Amino acid sequence: MGKSRAQPPAEGIRLGIWELAPGIERANFFALLGAAFFSIGLMTLVGNLRPYLFNEMLAIPDDIQGRVSAAMDVVSEFPALILSGLVGAASDRIGRRAIYAMGFLILSVGYFLFPLAAFNWTLYALVFITACGASLISAMLSTVIADYPRETSRGKLVGICFFLNGLGVASLVGVAAQLPKIYLARGMTPFEAGQAAYWTIAALCLVPMVIVYRGLARQSPGQLEAREPLLATLRIGVFAARDIRIRLAYLSAAVSRASLAIISAFFFLWMVQAGKEQGMSAAEALSRGGGIFVAIQITATFWAIVVISFIDRIDRILTMAVASALACASYTAFGLVDDPFQPAMYFAAVFLGIGEMSGILASQALIGQVAPERGRGAVIGVFTLCGSLGIFLAAIVGGTLFDVWRPSAPYIVMGVTSGVLCVAATYTFWVTRPGGTHAAA
Repeated sequence: MGKSRAQPPAEGIRLGIWELAPGIERANFFALLGAAFFSIGLMTLVGNLRPYLFNEMLAIPDDIQGRVSAAMDVVSEFPALILSGLVGAASDRIGRRAIYAMGFLILSVGYFLFPLAAFNWTLYALVFITACGASLISAMLSTVIADYPRETSRGKLVGICFFLNGLGVASLVGVAAQLPKIYLARGMTPFEAGQAAYWTIAALCLVPMVIVYRGLARQSPGQLEAREPLLATLRIGVFAARDIRIRLAYLSAAVSRASLAIISAFFFLWMVQAGKEQGMSAAEALSRGGGIFVAIQITATFWAIVVISFIDRIDRILTMAVASALACASYTAFGLVDDPFQPAMYFAAVFLGIGEMSGILASQALIGQVAPERGRGAVIGVFTLCGSLGIFLAAIVGGTLFDVWRPSAPYIVMGVTSGVLCVAATYTFWVTRPGGTHAAA
């Protein structure tokens, strides 16, 4: 008779400062960390490669690039609007790892096919395909992060995962921004260099696909045992919004996801347009802008480590109010910069990184705390759906203002929306405090 596989203790295991939920093994924890490194970075590259695609592969005129980019972002949110709630509910029934792995596979196919696009319906079709994979990845990352910790370590696990998210974004974007330049130096034409860059990233997507499929738990703590109808599971997520804290979490998803999309979609477009005005090629502007983008992500990454030290000791709603105030100030200041290549841009990038990561960590920690264990995937599916709505609206408004006002306008938009979230969080903290009107909710 063969040896049976060692089971984690009923109360869950401890790894350093992280206490894991019952049923979660060390291998599952390390697989989550690996997935966290790749997930956001690989999704972000869709937007980061867009300026090179527009200028060197499709020759899209400068004066419509903001609106074309916004239209692509709108199309990219349709899969999320359609799938997010259903994906979360489905993961409660069939498991997280299969859906997570499928997301990376679809993303790989999308990157592989992108060089075949023209400036017509095929461009938007490939945006849609790639976005289907990104929707699955985004929903499952949030769900697995909520599944794996005990409540005493929730903020710490969110912190290390988003530290790795930031490290992955900085690393992958830093490399991807150089890929066209590297392939051009090997004698390729601008189109061939872009094609090779997309295909390199397509191959890279297969690495986390294997990690999540082989490493994540087959049965997560928040996964439903009973085979309830899919729409019945989805209703759990919808009706959970009766809780004022969950409503705040849903609003925070809209703002935090929109902020990530704004940085991804418009930053390099701004860099390339400013660079062309200063006589740079698209590849040169992309390379120079990559340094500033990496500064944003490195700051965000190490700020996550700072937040780990206190996030589990402070009320999550109060954290949300402070984080959104930081984001409001940093996005507004960043959006008011005129020359994006001046040295002061790196100083602004530091504050933007702090504001970006503060909002994301507060949002993820709050939804992980307030989402009920039963049907957690469905609740976080609706959380992801709200994030998609935020991206949808930010893309339309930001893309239009990018063309008709100033390229940095999307960041000013995010400053305003972060201010609205700060007001909502402050109100929620006030009414849910001991003695408040919703204290028992």
